[in-house]
Amino acid sequence: MNREQDPDEYWFDWSMGINEIRMFHNHLCYAIQTWPGSPARPPEEQEFLKYMKQKTFAMLLEYQLDQPSAENDF
Repeated sequence: MNREQDPDEYWFDWSMGINEIRMFHNHLCYAIQTWPGSPARPPEEQEFLKYMKQKTFAMLLEYQLDQPSAENDF
């Protein structure tokens, strides 16, 4: 990365299978449940965890709609 480049403009793409999404979603749920709170951790972290939980849940629902005969366990 160029030192002059704004880090907010640097993006990555990440590919995961449905099983990895399930595990990641479960871990996000656990992280939210066990989040120690502020000031131990920044409040933005909790908001980000909730945001990612919603995104992964949407991925699981999309998979369920696309693959109606597949396992529907989250």
